[in-house]
Amino acid sequence: MRLLSLDVYAFQAVGYLGAHPERWITAAELCAQTGLRRAFMVRVLASLVRGNVVLSKKGCSGGYRLARAPQVVTLYDVVRSLERPVAPLSCVSLSAPSQCAAAQCCQARQGVYEQLRAATHQVLARSTAADLARDVQGGVTYDTCLKHLWHPQFESALHRPFEGDQAQVLASG
Repeated sequence: MRLLSLDVYAFQAVGYLGAHPERWITAAELCAQTGLRRAFMVRVLASLVRGNVVLSKKGCSGGYRLARAPQVVTLYDVVRSLERPVAPLSCVSLSAPSQCAAAQCCQARQGVYEQLRAATHQVLARSTAADLARDVQGGVTYDTCLKHLWHPQFESALHRPFEGDQAQVLASG
């Protein structure tokens, strides 16, 4: 699983809500605390509400709050509510599996990919909104995390030197 900015922003929002479980938090307050634009925050919150991670209440005393106690809401719940795959490959996905002709005999699938999926599930299920709330209470933000996300441009640049090296080896051989 590769984290997206969507995940990081959702973690920030859930952490802030977890740090204030006793009150309804407005989208404006969440935006101010996370630095996220309102339009994007509302989309994140809508996914969290659809996934039953967050409750919403309309009106002047309304806002958002966690649907359950912070120590019960897991990061697995958060990622699943964003409708993101947790599996490293679609052939081992539990939510949207794709057919693979080599599934029964593929050692990498059984020995690596399924175990990666299971380990990712375990880590996300072990971590809770209460853990993220401790970051909020300690003044930790995830702004720097956003700078460390993988980007497609970077990933494609990683492949170029290999392709050039391979061409060089072929030309000199």
